[in-house]
Amino acid sequence: MRILALALADDSQRFSRGYPPKGAHLFLQPNLEISRLAELVAGTDQLLYQDQRVEMLEWNGTEDICLVHAGFGQENTAREVISDLEQKGIQSLLFGPLITAWADRAPQWAAHRVLGDILNIWHEVRADTQAGKLKELYNSPRRPGYFPSRHLFGRRPEMNTGHQVTNFLRGCFCPEPIRQFCSEYLYYGDNTLARSKEEIIGEVISLPGKHIRLLDEDVAQAPDYYYDLFRLLWNYRRHWTVNAGDRLFNHPELIRLLAKAGTKIIFLNETFLVDRLEKAQTDSRLVRMLYRRVKLLQSRKMLVGVKVVLRLAPDSPLDYERIASVLLRMDLDFVEMRFLAPDKDRTWRLVPVAYRPMLTSSDPAWVKNRFYAMETILNRLARRPRRCGFYTTGQYLLPHSLAYRQNFLEGIPFP
Repeated sequence: MRILALALADDSQRFSRGYPPKGAHLFLQPNLEISRLAELVAGTDQLLYQDQRVEMLEWNGTEDICLVHAGFGQENTAREVISDLEQKGIQSLLFGPLITAWADRAPQWAAHRVLGDILNIWHEVRADTQAGKLKELYNSPRRPGYFPSRHLFGRRPEMNTGHQVTNFLRGCFCPEPIRQFCSEYLYYGDNTLARSKEEIIGEVISLPGKHIRLLDEDVAQAPDYYYDLFRLLWNYRRHWTVNAGDRLFNHPELIRLLAKAGTKIIFLNETFLVDRLEKAQTDSRLVRMLYRRVKLLQSRKMLVGVKVVLRLAPDSPLDYERIASVLLRMDLDFVEMRFLAPDKDRTWRLVPVAYRPMLTSSDPAWVKNRFYAMETILNRLARRPRRCGFYTTGQYLLPHSLAYRQNFLEGIPFP
């Protein structure tokens, strides 16, 4: 069977003919769900992958099915693509976090769609495609599974096809209101899956590259599980990027082991600042406490990033200069920010916040502008080797800092 899989992009990162792809090459990584599907169908079907960030989407009518992945902020792009496919008579199927978040409120143009993880229900989708009877709605089981991603997948050299990812424990551990934008929560709810040590080690051994990003949302959620795993993975001399919640600081032995096992970047998730950022703007003692926690991780030669969510409520404007000052005083290495605005039904929606010329301190993007200013990056680069070493600074801090800065200046709103 011939499958065409399309990864959509929002307007800020859509490829334009005659111009290079937008955004830093480091972050132009293949779509994770499609790369896992490619590995699943390998040997039985032919999957063609096109990514709207690096190429124009094209089809010739010989495809048996066109799978269209849509993330948050890509609704307009999805509508355009589905309309074009219908005119060509190609049957299409929508999937992804945006499609699942719609639930039973999908627009009329979304004629065929998957709610949940397409990998869990692929056998049914494939059978219906071959029979020419594609259903309007597929409800995937809310049961987490694990499917490895395909190596060296995507368009080279435009994409960072050497990017390596894995999961040890699947499921959502995000705080409110972030979990409504988490694909793990949208697909599986509160269900989780812990993989076996043997399976994980077998996958790690098969990965050819040195650096691996662990996609698990919080290694502090199950400290004993991760301690046992990284004690074994220590022997394989890999470098890791991991995510952790605020509870990580209750487990000093896990911190020590993560560093010994090769963790180079640790991202503290939203729980680290969600209840503290507002108070920290006026409480210097709280800032010093957060600073000491960051320095604890850096003293173990790990770079520290933080994920921040800001709620843009019209009736309570934020002081972006003070927020930027707090983040700088904490001496973090990276900051990933998401902005939420209240919706009509008392929920929150993601708001794209991007760079524009003549930016002022009244704009939400001012926080990123301060944190990723060139003089600020150079200041961090000059000071970090003392704690994290020259190798970690040159191999990880420098390229990641410049990549975040490039994405910000090119107007890419996420992360």
